[in-house]
Amino acid sequence: MKNLALYIHIPFCNQKKCDYCSFISYCDKKDEFDDYIDHLMKEIKLRGLSEGNQYKISSIYFGGGTPSVLREGDITNIMLQIKRYFKLLPNVEITIEANPDSITEEKLREYLLVGINRISIGVQSINDRLLFSIGRLHNGKQAKQAIKLAQKVGFKNISVDMMIGLPSQTLKDVKNMAKFVAKSHVQHVSCYSLIVEPNTVLQEKLKAGVITLPSEDETVEMYNLAYEIFKKAGLKRYEVSNFAIEDYECKHNQNYWQLGEYLALGIAGHSYMKDTRFANVEDYNKYITSLDNDTLPIVSVEKLNLNMRREETLMLALRTREGLKIDEYDYKFGGHILKDKKKQVEFLCKNGFISVKNDYLRVCDNAFYVLNRIILMLI
Repeated sequence: MKNLALYIHIPFCNQKKCDYCSFISYCDKKDEFDDYIDHLMKEIKLRGLSEGNQYKISSIYFGGGTPSVLREGDITNIMLQIKRYFKLLPNVEITIEANPDSITEEKLREYLLVGINRISIGVQSINDRLLFSIGRLHNGKQAKQAIKLAQKVGFKNISVDMMIGLPSQTLKDVKNMAKFVAKSHVQHVSCYSLIVEPNTVLQEKLKAGVITLPSEDETVEMYNLAYEIFKKAGLKRYEVSNFAIEDYECKHNQNYWQLGEYLALGIAGHSYMKDTRFANVEDYNKYITSLDNDTLPIVSVEKLNLNMRREETLMLALRTREGLKIDEYDYKFGGHILKDKKKQVEFLCKNGFISVKNDYLRVCDNAFYVLNRIILMLI
């Protein structure tokens, strides 16, 4: 039996979507929690009956939306259904995303009781001005309280989300946030640059001149500042946007970066199994109707050819601390990257962008800000 990562999409948010969010989520469907969960449970059953005897679940990730907006007992019911139809590895990592405004002690205790052993808290910033500028519902005080509450309840693996490149954000703001994270004794931090997605409130505000964003150079400086603070605190960078103390790297995300197989259930879930990508419908009613008809809600299927898998393997590996294992890559895809890309490799090595050592090709610490350009040169 092969390992499989399982993603569960909870498409509900509390009151409003964040200004930058482009994910499929709803703030006006609280009366439909039961309906959605019933259909999600049916999808879990259908998938379990068809694939449950082929795989063992190595990680589970509840994402959204905001999974913590569900009522007490909802996550327990979903977990019991997963355990009913899938086999879980003994050391399975189970993560739930939560926002400070919807976390309660009762919910946290429920999560632990049902086997969830990792929580990812959407803090983003502890600065109220910055939180307001991106439409977050919580404030800095609530964010700090959420972390303390998770620790008090007994979570030993806590991740915090942090954003840089926010409207009017300064280096001092980043320094304060990074130092707060470093002193809060969490095991993991995801530090992302704000991306302006199409058809979002953030894009509208930017076009209207209501907000301005830091320049690319300023955002790079913010990232480097956060990196140095995390490094001193023992939070090691193991992927371009992710930092962890030793042995607390996110197994679920590592599976993505290693092009491992994963199954995403729920509306708009995107999966990758048996060299094939497939996606669920993004329309809520179509998702419900499909499952009412005992049909999996798949809307698209794409088989990855050898060249597509080669490019993805390279791209994902170079995002990580370990980098690309050269002999495995050459054997798997039938080439010799150091020879095939000799000029590019020599240029990148000479200028301190990459290193080639012990059969690994890695991006140098000070070159992650040009990662996309490095990847394009080597594909």
